[in-house]
Amino acid sequence: MDAETEQKLTFMARQIAAEMCRSQGAQMLPATTAATAGLQACGTLSPVSGCENLLYAPITTHRFYRGGRTDISVVVEGQIPVVPGAAVMLAQDARPPWPTGCYSLRYRLANNGNNHDEIQIEWFLDDELLDTKHYGSEIYNSDGTVIGDGLLPVPLAMGQHCCVGGNNRLRARIRHLGNNNQIENIRLFVHHGKGIQCCSSCAMGRSCDCGHKA
Repeated sequence: MDAETEQKLTFMARQIAAEMCRSQGAQMLPATTAATAGLQACGTLSPVSGCENLLYAPITTHRFYRGGRTDISVVVEGQIPVVPGAAVMLAQDARPPWPTGCYSLRYRLANNGNNHDEIQIEWFLDDELLDTKHYGSEIYNSDGTVIGDGLLPVPLAMGQHCCVGGNNRLRARIRHLGNNNQIENIRLFVHHGKGIQCCSSCAMGRSCDCGHKA
């Protein structure tokens, strides 16, 4: 084959490859030398790595599910300490999908205050408010001791057990409704995986999808 003919055929192959990229996608190209030249022009096909569509690495998922609780500790609104009349919004870090269990909230009121009924806890899945509000008086007695095991269920989400998707963020707003004794030293976490002892469905006397039976 003379040089001129070879040049024309190469040009034609590249034109065909470019058209196939535009109309059908690079995955339809034949695996030939001319097609490879077309692929370089298209720039839409990447080598298979084995990690396609991976949201979380296996080590991240395994360690998370072996754990017992998820901290809700990222401050997204407000600040700690929480002065009277203010609020703070806390959120989880990015996590694989997970079913919520009960939560533990521990805080201290300044001046050894006992106005726990003025502390309100609201739960959100992203921006969606969950079904129930809680108050500090459901966690603490008036003498500052914890009621029972100090656990409350994460509220239901439209009447269903709250499951958190991998792209969701579970959030809690802790609001001070009173006029004195700011909220100090907040610690909040939600049980999950092997740490689940109860959940919102269990608390209502029915079985749920977190593995615990009422």
